Amino acid sequence: MKKSAVIPLMALALLVPFGAVMGEEDRPAAVEEAPAGTYVYDNRASGLSMTIPGNRVENEKSGEAVYQAFLPDEGIALSILSRAYGQPYGMEKMKEQEKKAEQFLTESIARSGEKKLSLKKVKTGAGTALFAETTGQGKDGAFSVMRYLFLRQEGTAMISFTMKEGDRKKNDPVVKQLMDTLTFYTPMQKVNVKGTPYTYDIPASMKVDYDPPVAPDHVLVAGNRLLMTGVVALPISENREFSFLPSSLSHLSDGDKENVMAHFKSKLAGESTGRYVENVKFLFGSFHGRDGLRLDFDDQGDHNTSYIFVKDGKYISFDYIYNTKERDYAERVMERSLESISF
Repeated sequence: MKKSAVIPLMALALLVPFGAVMGEEDRPAAVEEAPAGTYVYDNRASGLSMTIPGNRVENEKSGEAVYQAFLPDEGIALSILSRAYGQPYGMEKMKEQEKKAEQFLTESIARSGEKKLSLKKVKTGAGTALFAETTGQGKDGAFSVMRYLFLRQEGTAMISFTMKEGDRKKNDPVVKQLMDTLTFYTPMQKVNVKGTPYTYDIPASMKVDYDPPVAPDHVLVAGNRLLMTGVVALPISENREFSFLPSSLSHLSDGDKENVMAHFKSKLAGESTGRYVENVKFLFGSFHGRDGLRLDFDDQGDHNTSYIFVKDGKYISFDYIYNTKERDYAERVMERSLESISF
């Protein structure tokens, strides 16, 4: 799938508000199980989960954006603020956001009347966070607050722990244990591949388009700021350009593989931007239980990855394209998307 085919969709996607909801089957396995006596707080809109004591006392006003609970055995007031962006930020934009976040946190602490003890970056199991430690004076005496602010390409989250100042030291391991259960994930949506029984998951921030001429050979195209995806499902008997494909990509001989690769190289070279294609790589294998071919190549700063299968006489390709600067985001999303493919 070439980028030029989906630029109109990219512009449209930026106008679509975030709002897709994860289905039960889209929930990451990492947040499905928890030890007895605990509760998994799972915010599927922002892509955040944390395991906390089961005997928590929740604030009845907690909602999607703010979750508050008191942990009686630990004497900790827990607050989780999280939100997803309508569109993910690129890596360059994230550098600018980091500066704004530190300024925001500093100003917020100053307005609260609390005394700042520290403000620094720390590494956690869920990624790097801006960590602030403060003290203050309330009607029940002195208190201590520990705040972890996470900036992600897909959203923001702040986890706060408030306790009596005298409990600060003994609660250090408790806070660490809670933070070790924090997990971020990409909210996904399941989409149907038009005209087929196939489905797969893509980021909830993506706008889906089924209609040509956005990409005439694709029955589905979707995208957000950082990643485009599409699906081709063509009967081989009606599309002679794929007549070189065997009836299955399982148990191919070395000669069969060489023939398939040679035809794909020739096909890429013959396209309008073929002279810009480089770093073409092929990988035959089993992809989450499905025998197929992974085709990778670079094209003028963009990277294309296609997972190709042959089934029921059809050439089926799940395509992904992204700027090489956004490789980390794209590969993380592609892994979950690939796992979800259903024929």
